Amino acid sequence: MKNIIYIVLAFSLFSCSGYQKLVKDGTPVEKLEAATKYYKSKDYVRAQMLFEELLGLYYGKPEREEIQYMYAYAYYGTSEYLLAGYYFNSFAQTYANSPKAEEASYMAAVCKYKKAMPVELDQEPTSAAISSLQSFINQYPNSKYVAECNDKIDQLRARILAKVYENAKLYHSLGYYKSAMVACENALSDYPDMVHRDELHYLMADAAFLYAKNSIAKKQAERYEDAVSKATEYLSEFGPSSEYQSMVRKIINKSTSAITELKTIQQG
Repeated sequence: MKNIIYIVLAFSLFSCSGYQKLVKDGTPVEKLEAATKYYKSKDYVRAQMLFEELLGLYYGKPEREEIQYMYAYAYYGTSEYLLAGYYFNSFAQTYANSPKAEEASYMAAVCKYKKAMPVELDQEPTSAAISSLQSFINQYPNSKYVAECNDKIDQLRARILAKVYENAKLYHSLGYYKSAMVACENALSDYPDMVHRDELHYLMADAAFLYAKNSIAKKQAERYEDAVSKATEYLSEFGPSSEYQSMVRKIINKSTSAITELKTIQQG
């Protein structure tokens, strides 16, 4: 066992020493051969260091195209998607006539997809990823990557819908009824395919009712009428057999009774 450990340590030191010697004294050709070897063996960290230098050494030369291509993928291989995306995008712009330009553009969009945030976090990167994927589709409508882009857009859009849905519910549960109404209304208006659409419409009507109930007297009648309007819209869209119809009818009945009572008080 000791002998095996010594052999492994010696090999590691030799490898490290050999790599440092290559970095310090190797010719551009030797460094390119080594970087390519490291890249193909998925030793992306060592490959990155060599490729970074080689980009300068081969500036203006044909080999630089393949170097930058592998350099971008080396960053992708280490999950450094921000830098990978930058270099894929740079490749696509610099070598627009390259057979690999389309692939590089796609991978730049994929890197943004990889940077999209989970539902519970800010969804701005998710929106940026959708925009990037859609831009690729617009640029390459016949690409073999279009189907994959559409799948990724669907995944990201579902994430945004889930975020919007959760935000609207959160406002309602916290008792911010005016904000809940606005959030629900915006969600239903901006996203026709919104998840749990019927629930959000019910929450909007319920928020309107609770907002009216907690308002000052002179504002209540108007706000109860708004609650009735939103509840009626729910029944019109989702029908009498919908999941929340019984609760929505209660909102209509309670709001109507409250309006009648307020009018009686005013007349008295």
